[in-house]
Amino acid sequence: MTTEIFKAFADRFNKSDTAKPASALEVEKLEKEFKVFMPADFKDFLLRVGNIFTPNILSLIVDKNIELNGVQEFWDIERITWDKKNEWTSKLETDLIPFASDCLGNLFAFMASDIKQQKQTAVVYLFDHEFDTIEKKAASFTEWVDGFNKI
Repeated sequence: MTTEIFKAFADRFNKSDTAKPASALEVEKLEKEFKVFMPADFKDFLLRVGNIFTPNILSLIVDKNIELNGVQEFWDIERITWDKKNEWTSKLETDLIPFASDCLGNLFAFMASDIKQQKQTAVVYLFDHEFDTIEKKAASFTEWVDGFNKI
């Protein structure tokens, strides 16, 4: 079921010609580096869909006057690692593992404490860098992605 949700999302919203899925080795390296287990549904997304660019989501949200934070870019493993070591998430007291951003540079992430053990899914959070706040956006990664499919 998640595969169909992710495929529908990518088919509808991806505008990148260079997006590529992650390799299992890259995901494993990321997990070892930060001592976490990426949720199984997110791992499936990484391995099947990858680092897609989704700018049209914001237009739909604005046109339909929906109160929703639009995702613009899903990150590749290299960018996740870079941010975690050098950028926003490296400076936070809350241990976040970022995986995507919106058009304003806010980050979608998992709490590292939520993914210390293998799980099917995990809560998705939004880190707003202007207000330095962290807000729960969805109970699961699949639910979060499917929410955009329903727009």
